[in-house]
Amino acid sequence: MTWRIPTRREFLAQSGAFALLSTGKANIALGSDREPKHGFSPIGQLKYPEGFEAFDYVNSSARKGGTLRLARIGQFHTVDTLRYPARPPRDIRLIYDRLWVASDDEIASHYGLLAESIEVSDDLSEIIVTLDSRARWHDGNPVTPDDVVFTFSTLKSNGAPFYRQSFRNLKVESLSGDRIRILDSRGGDRDIFRKLAAIPIHPARLWKDDQTPDQAGLIGSGPYRLANFNPPRNYVLERVDDYWADSLGVNKGRWNFNTLQFEYFLDQTAMFEAFKADLYDIHTETSASRWAGGYEGLSKPTANLKRLDENSPQDASLHGLVVNLRNPAFSDRRVRLALALAYDFDLANKILFNGTFQPFASVFADRPLEANGKTTKGEMDLLAAANLKLDPSAMQNPDPLADFPPAGSRQALAEAARLLDEAGFVFESGGRINPHTGEQWRIRVVATSPQYDRLLGFLQSEWDKLGLVLDRQSPDPASASRQLLDRDFDLATLSWSPARLPGNAERLLWHSELAEMEDSYALSGIADPALDHAIDVMARARSVDALTDAGKLFDRVFRFNMPMLPLYQNSRIRMAWWDRYGRPDASREDLTPSPVDRWWSL
Repeated sequence: MTWRIPTRREFLAQSGAFALLSTGKANIALGSDREPKHGFSPIGQLKYPEGFEAFDYVNSSARKGGTLRLARIGQFHTVDTLRYPARPPRDIRLIYDRLWVASDDEIASHYGLLAESIEVSDDLSEIIVTLDSRARWHDGNPVTPDDVVFTFSTLKSNGAPFYRQSFRNLKVESLSGDRIRILDSRGGDRDIFRKLAAIPIHPARLWKDDQTPDQAGLIGSGPYRLANFNPPRNYVLERVDDYWADSLGVNKGRWNFNTLQFEYFLDQTAMFEAFKADLYDIHTETSASRWAGGYEGLSKPTANLKRLDENSPQDASLHGLVVNLRNPAFSDRRVRLALALAYDFDLANKILFNGTFQPFASVFADRPLEANGKTTKGEMDLLAAANLKLDPSAMQNPDPLADFPPAGSRQALAEAARLLDEAGFVFESGGRINPHTGEQWRIRVVATSPQYDRLLGFLQSEWDKLGLVLDRQSPDPASASRQLLDRDFDLATLSWSPARLPGNAERLLWHSELAEMEDSYALSGIADPALDHAIDVMARARSVDALTDAGKLFDRVFRFNMPMLPLYQNSRIRMAWWDRYGRPDASREDLTPSPVDRWWSL
């Protein structure tokens, strides 16, 4: 498992901390002229009208049937998707419906699923939801406002740290009839719809009093039901024939397989060997070297195999080493600069990854939010509005290494050694001495996934030249997660995928408000007012121009502060599958392949 902030499709939840709005204030914000709508977008207009037939990127007439066999890494132990530290399989959430569904071909539009209509206040602090009266649990009982309130209150009090941080500023309450009010104390939180869209609604009557239903008693309202459950290795989902929302536009042409089978493996090597033997159907490749030469020895002729290799900027992931700035050894920016100067990305990319990765320079590389050169007028206006100033060098160029020799070169290593000397990490008896402990400096790096092992070995060889010792720690996924949340690390591997509408994942990772909160994902502990301001504005932006200005400022300040040492960026999708499935033509060009919900059996 790679320790990361989940992607948009898995979960992008956010957090903040202010006093809850009063009901009266929220009602005033809503206004009497607000009309219920079938969807909502905080930026721009909805693409799809009320009663639309289907999303453009699906095959609305796709046949139903067949079995899709999928593989996952790790283990699972329970069907409890509500309470921490339970470890359920992630795809079991397909048995539950959400309030609304994100459209994959729009920036930030959502359309009602359980929600028949949605009313949103101008400042986004209040949402009124009217549930679809047709919504039913698999046993025929109606989905009620009590189910929605119960789900959110349980996640807020007993859910994983990610949920508790995300919902600490939300209040969800029942109104008359089938209506629900959602209050957000962070008025202007533009991404609240994406936050709420990730939550599967649970039936309160089966989960109250801290009781978890067993497999036989597990009931959902979604397109699938649990048919078989064998922890920690496998489980099976079956399509619900009389699914209440099968004909809705948000579902038409989706959820086409009759059966979804999930098999779990402990590592990528074992999983890939199973794919080669045709023990599961679709494999997403994470190894560049394996993609280049690992597909020999298949159990079937290669003609039966299809492979996809394409660039997908909207799905780019950033990989680096998050720095624990609470450690005085790393609070000195000269130390972070020295470590970055000792990393030769071009060489590592060539010898380890067959040249398939891109350098991690900007957070928003190749997007309008990328900062370049001097601060723009928009950035300056944002700083002036908050009475903030940046370091002069950051205002000239966001690249912290712009004035240094190329990273990894002899000249760069000499500069790195000079910076370490200046910071007090002198070279004695073959190694660097940590001035804060008086002992040889060992940099403890928590590796959250085996995919970083070769790269960390490369880094060790480079850091050896500076007299640094990389103490690599590779605990099991659960222990690694606990170490990170307990801040028991110097550096830790981290992947991070900025969303099309960024702001809230950035708050979770880099906002000072969460830096000292127990179990928060603000791993680095960075506390910079300009970075905070950029995050706040970015998360509330209601126009493309405002979002762009805030994104540029965030990118500039983040790169200058270096709370994460860049390793690489990966924007390629590599997928292989046995040739027995269809893929909608409309999804081929610019959308991430999504076999579970959009493909079908030939």
